[in-house]
Amino acid sequence: MIRRKYVTRQQWAKGMTLLEVLLSLALLGGSVAIIGELARSSFQNARLARDMIQAELLAESILAKVRLGIIHMESAFDVPVSAPVNQSDTVVDTNAISAGNTNEVLWLYSLEITGIDDYLVEIAVTVRQNVADVRRSAACRLVRWCALEPEVEESSQLLPF
Repeated sequence: MIRRKYVTRQQWAKGMTLLEVLLSLALLGGSVAIIGELARSSFQNARLARDMIQAELLAESILAKVRLGIIHMESAFDVPVSAPVNQSDTVVDTNAISAGNTNEVLWLYSLEITGIDDYLVEIAVTVRQNVADVRRSAACRLVRWCALEPEVEESSQLLPF
């Protein structure tokens, strides 16, 4: 008669099997891949939020310049945004620099002037990034209504006494 040798629980718990090692490595690899994808996605969202904020600030600046008369109140399309005084104020497009396009204009604006009636004008400013990948570009559109002062005829300026 042949006796079978049974493995006791203490002998079995001494080490891990190859299956357990492979399963733990697969779980570790999957979790690292998911965390890496989350980090990449959050980096892209942060970059898009930064670009959206800069587009909004540029649009507000251009709208203020139009209202002050620094920029003429006439319609324009895809005009380059002038560079600020400090180069540190600009957000650098890393994709343009890596491609060697350092002289490329990063921001363009469009200006639409619509007369509502004789005393009301709608000013719409659209600022967008000048990048090849439209999915990655940020844009902002601001609309303000401005009241115009009525023109007074010279004959009515004189008050009879």
